[in-house]
Amino acid sequence: MKSFYDRNVRYHELIGGMEEGGYVYDDLITALLSRAAVPGRRPRVIDVAAGTGYNLRVAMGAGAASFGIDLSIHACRIARGKDRDLAVCRGDAETLPFRDAAFDLALCLQLIEHTPFPEKVIAEITRVLRPGGYLFLSAPNMLGSSLFSRILRVFPARFSGEIKRIRPLPVDILSRWDAASNAVEVADLDACNRVTVFHALNLLRANGLDVVHLDTLRHPKKYRPGRYALARALQWVPVLRYTGVNFKIIARKR
Repeated sequence: MKSFYDRNVRYHELIGGMEEGGYVYDDLITALLSRAAVPGRRPRVIDVAAGTGYNLRVAMGAGAASFGIDLSIHACRIARGKDRDLAVCRGDAETLPFRDAAFDLALCLQLIEHTPFPEKVIAEITRVLRPGGYLFLSAPNMLGSSLFSRILRVFPARFSGEIKRIRPLPVDILSRWDAASNAVEVADLDACNRVTVFHALNLLRANGLDVVHLDTLRHPKKYRPGRYALARALQWVPVLRYTGVNFKIIARKR
């Protein structure tokens, strides 16, 4: 995976295009900053796999001291090219270069599907979060390719105790990325970890993080008018709430 991100320069360009199209979580990040802030000082935010630096810029705009790392040197260059004041550097999410309890809020968006060691990533994020700090975690929910298959897998997955499911990457992955014109064409192609919402929940609980919000909704912009309200209503149905194609979890460190 490290070699792949060293060589691939298309990935974050495609992600940047999605951000420009409005596929972002500005309001949620700003609200989390308000919840996580300690009275009398600026909130401190770490974006693990910062990508183009978009979320760092949102946090900075809300008054936070913001730091980001990414495995891709190309991503770091894009982020710094958009804002020279961004504190972003190349780094490995499995060994974060920060002291214990340094941050009030951690962002980890669309990362754990890309690592064979998600347990190391979540353990490191937990380490650098202060007690009472928050984590915003998001990733694809790879229970199955259809709603029917995802429903069938809910109960076995819920009680399995698994934290990951690793698969080899396609041998032609780089050429397929180079030929892609948008992120949808290669969605999750580089996902070596077939992560599910239940893997994520098991990881969080093992690290002393309490879940305060969970949904498996796609980004609101991916729904047709009127369908978003229905999708949100279905999140109250005990089985169906776990069957969406992407999960968002907000957790708090004890």
